[in-house]
Parts: sequence; structure tokens; C-alpha cells
Amino acid sequence: MNSTPSLKVVGTFSKVLKKDGSLLFKPEFKDSDFLLDFNHLYHFEFKTKWRIAAITKIGKGFAVRLDGVDSFKKAEFLIGEKFALPEEEIFGRSQDLLIGESVFDKSGKLLGKIVTFTPTPTYSLAEIEKEDKSSEFIPFTEKFFRLEKGKIVLVAKP
Repeated sequence: MNSTPSLKVVGTFSKVLKKDGSLLFKPEFKDSDFLLDFNHLYHFEFKTKWRIAAITKIGKGFAVRLDGVDSFKKAEFLIGEKFALPEEEIFGRSQDLLIGESVFDKSGKLLGKIVTFTPTPTYSLAEIEKEDKSSEFIPFTEKFFRLEKGKIVLVAKP
């Protein structure tokens, strides 16, 4: 049996841009450039897979044309619809996706959860909320963090 993967909403189509069916796709995340690497999206509610015929970053999001959506009339049906990607395919591709995720040490012990990212000129600081509700800020760089088997691992302390 073919099962649909666990999906995470990555954006919503908000308006038709061209008569050829191109749509404006408003992403859910600030750092959403990873969407340019994909050739498909899933309709979140119906779990149907749609092939991306073209995708271009524009000022308000992305101009996207889907296979089979080749007219203004067909594109209108997608306005307001949420589209998603499999969680395992996008894990770690956006910092916004990591908010709420658990952080572990190298031995597998839970250290806390990421509650926010604060940008600095050279990297982002991850705010880790511990079980006692105190917070620790750690540079979110490869020196300190690794994504291993779907887990965020703190590999060094600042």
C-alpha cells in the first residue's frame, strides 16, 4: 500500500499572476529559498502530489506554475489552498521549521527545545529553553549543532 508521508505546510497560493496559470505562492517561512530545490508539492488537505513546472523567487514569494494548470481559470481553483512537503525532506532546510524541535546532547540526553532564532551579522543564535524554563543562546552553526537522523544535536558548548 502506498502511504502518504507526514506533510508540513510550506505555503499557500494567494493569486493568479498570469494567463498561463502561474500563481503567487506565499511561503510560511522567512527563509524559504529551499523551495527552489523541489520539483513537486502536495496539496495539504487532499494529499495529492503536484509537479512544479516552473518556480521563480519574486518579491512577495514565488511565482509557481504547476503541471496541468495552464490557464487563469484552472489556477483560480488553487487560490487559498495550502501546499506542503514531506517533513523528512525539509527537516533542517529552514530555521523556522526547527522552532519547537528538541535539542539533544551527543549522548542522546534531552537538553531542551528551540524557541526562537535571533539573527546576528554572521549567524543566528538559537534560543534553547530548558526543562526548568531557563534559556540558553547558542550560535546556530556547524561548530555547535548537527542534524543527525532527524534530531538536532548540540556537539559543542560555546
